[in-house]
Formats: sequence, structure tokens, C-alpha cells
Amino acid sequence: MKRGQLTFAGFLSAFFMLGLFGLDCFAQQLERPAEKPAEKPVAERPLEPPTPPPAQEPVSPPEPKPSRWQWSFSIRNRTGFRTDSPRVLQMSRTFFDGKGVFKISDDWRLTLEARAHIDPVERLGYPKSVWVDPRQVLLDGKVKKVDLKLGLQQVVWGQADGLRVLDVINPLDYREFILEDFLDSRRPLWLARADVPVGKGSLQLIWVPYFAPARLPGAENEFGLGSSFGLGLISAAQTGLPPFATRAEPARRPAYQLKSSQGGARYSRSVGDWDVTANYFFGWEDTPTSYLRGIEFKPNEPLPTVVFQPKFDRKEVFGGTAATNFGPVVLRMEAGWNRKKPAAVTDNPPKTGFEKFGQFSGVTGLDWSARTWLWISGQYFFQAVSAPQSRLLFPRNNHLTSIFVRTNFLRDTLRPEFFVLTGLNQRQFMIRPKVTKTIGDHWSIGLGADFLGGRQSNIFGFFDSRDRVVIELKWLK
Repeated sequence: MKRGQLTFAGFLSAFFMLGLFGLDCFAQQLERPAEKPAEKPVAERPLEPPTPPPAQEPVSPPEPKPSRWQWSFSIRNRTGFRTDSPRVLQMSRTFFDGKGVFKISDDWRLTLEARAHIDPVERLGYPKSVWVDPRQVLLDGKVKKVDLKLGLQQVVWGQADGLRVLDVINPLDYREFILEDFLDSRRPLWLARADVPVGKGSLQLIWVPYFAPARLPGAENEFGLGSSFGLGLISAAQTGLPPFATRAEPARRPAYQLKSSQGGARYSRSVGDWDVTANYFFGWEDTPTSYLRGIEFKPNEPLPTVVFQPKFDRKEVFGGTAATNFGPVVLRMEAGWNRKKPAAVTDNPPKTGFEKFGQFSGVTGLDWSARTWLWISGQYFFQAVSAPQSRLLFPRNNHLTSIFVRTNFLRDTLRPEFFVLTGLNQRQFMIRPKVTKTIGDHWSIGLGADFLGGRQSNIFGFFDSRDRVVIELKWLK
């Protein structure tokens, strides 16, 4: 090969190799990122605050699901000191109340309430040990337009304060006479209650499948009324009789049968400015009637013994109420007719000592809200037996009047009140002053007194020597 040809072939080979090298460098330049400018030394850079992390939205915790139970509790003590001779501690009653309401659904709920009670003084007739008294086991709700209440409960009828006219469904606890609030002294009953809309009003139907008596003190207790409840009054009214001894047999009570059940109905509605009711109840008297069984003469005993057989009688009560207001004044009226009420008679020779007559009871009351801190109530009670006075041991007619004044001061933390009930045709009275002070959100303390007086042959006079001062301490949660 010639020298020129070799030179030209070498030139072409070198050119071709340079071209491949340039394409490779160009491709690498496209793939390599742009170079950053040279950083200054640390000493030469200005200090900058650190960049905070990006803010995150707070995540709220899930709301707790509300409990279906609602609970309330209270503890209270009522201590009474007798002011008449013998001056002794009459009671020291301690109560623990617990109540729970369980929401089953929007229409139904279950209420459970019980009371634990103890009175170590043992003068009123309560059990010596802790006594647990169920107060409510109530299932209530609605089926369409009908309100149902099933279980252990109280049903309150009437408009009267202090005495009962149509409030005859639940029996009472008389071991503290009538000095305990009716809400506490009523004995709850297992019953079924339905409130049904009828026309422009409401019809309440009640069925009690059994009989339950009142809770009575013994003859030896502070408010006992004889060996059988009421015999003490009869003995006090029987003047001019030779001395005799008494004995009471155990009371005869209705059997636990369907025919012993009780029932009633109440229709209520508004007529113009008046709220009126019509009431009917067929049940049992809550205290027994001490019928005379006979007289025993024993050779070894100097006095004859009069034997009584107490028995619970049926009662059938018709009645009604009416109430309206005239500005700050409320007028309320209540009347009831007990078709067959046993009354003590003076037949000679005596047969059973009692006979059944009709008895009318009525009350008219006026309530005046004079100021935001002052409330005044006055009532007139009238009771009459449908029998001539010549046959009755006690007065045929009975007239009583009451005044109740209630006030509050210091933002409703100081509440004085005064209640007096007095007879107009019989000399008898009951006077009850009281003042209550609320301390904080949970505590209250009350100081009151109960004064009773009159003739021994009437109920208030019989307990003339039972006057007392009462201190009440209460904690509520």
C-alpha cells in the first residue's frame, strides 16, 4: 500500500472515533443533572432558623357514648327529741336512698329505687336491724298513644295538703303518725297503670292484683293507738262505762286471690280555665276495723274482757277535683264519697260496735304566690257521716282548717315554713314550724318541731304528750 492511501485511511479512522466519542459525551451530559454551585464554607454562611415540620391537624378523640344509666343517691338522718315528759330521744332514723333510671329506647325506660333504713332508738316500731324497702321497680313507656306504667309505684290522686280525700290508692306508714311526708310514708304497690287519650281528655286505668295493708305501730310504740289500731280512741271516747280489759285477735285480711284485687279509673280534662277530674276506686281500707266479737267472764279475773276481731273492709270511693287560677291565686277543690265506711256506733246492747254508712269528705283550698319568696296556702276540710248523731260514738260532722306559709331567702338557700291544722268544732290542733338551710351543692340541714293537742277522744289530742323537736341532716348527690 502506498503512503498517501495509508494517511487518508488513518484520517478517516480518527475522525470516526472522535465522532463516536463526542456522541457519547453529549448523551452523558443529557443524563447528568445540573451541577449545584459551590457552597460557601460553614463559617461564611448566614445562620437560618430550622424549618418547622408541616403542621398536622389535631385529631379529636371519639366522643364517649352516653351511658344509658342515670344514678342519684341521698343519705339523711332525722333525729327527734320528745319535749314532753318523759323527755327522751324519740327517733334517730337514717335513710340511704338509691335510684337508677335505665333508658331502654326513646319510648321505654326502667326505674329502680330502694331505701335502706335503720332506727336504733326503737320507739316508733321500725325493725331493729337494717331494713331494705323497695320504692320503685317501674317499667314505663308508650304503645302508640297509650302511656303504660308497670311495676312497683305510687299513684297520687287529689288536691289536698296534709290530709287525704281521694289519695286512697297507696296505703300509708303510720308508725310516725302523719308527721312524715306522704311521698315517704306511702307504701308502693305492684300495679298496672295505663293513661289513654279519650276525646279532649285522658282516662287513667289502674289495677292492683293484690291487697297490702298500712304499716301500723304497736300498742307500746310512740304513736300506737291501742292493741288494735284505733281502739285507744274508742276507749277514750267511752265515758261512764265500768272498767274492763280488752283483747284483740289477729286481723283478718283478704286472701291472695284474684277477687281480692283492686282497681280504679280517673278521667281528667280541661273545661275552659278549669282542670277537672272524675275519680272512682274500688279497693280495701288500709287499716282494720275492730269489730266487737264478744265479752268473756273468767272466774280468776276481776274484770270482764272485751274481745275484738279486727277486719279489713272493702271501700268504694267516688269523687272529683277542680282547679283554676286567678293570676297569682290558685283555687282547688276536692270531694269524695266513701259508700260504705265503718263508723263506731253506740247501740245498746252492743252488737259489733261498728256499722257501715256513707261518708263525705271535701276540701277547698286557696294558694297565693304573693312574691317570688312568699307562698301562702289556706284550706278548709269538711267530713260528714250519713247517720244520726244519736247513733254515733264520734261527732257526725268534722270541720278543720289549715294555713301553710312557705318562704325562701338568701337565693333560696334559707327556707322557713309554718303549717298549722286546727279543728273548728273539736278542740284539736297540729302546729309544725320548720326552717331548712342549704349548704353548698349537696348538703342541707333542717330544724323543726311538731306540736299536737286537743281532747283525748280525737286523734291529735290523743298524742298530746308526743310533742317533739326534729333535726334533719341530708346529703344529696
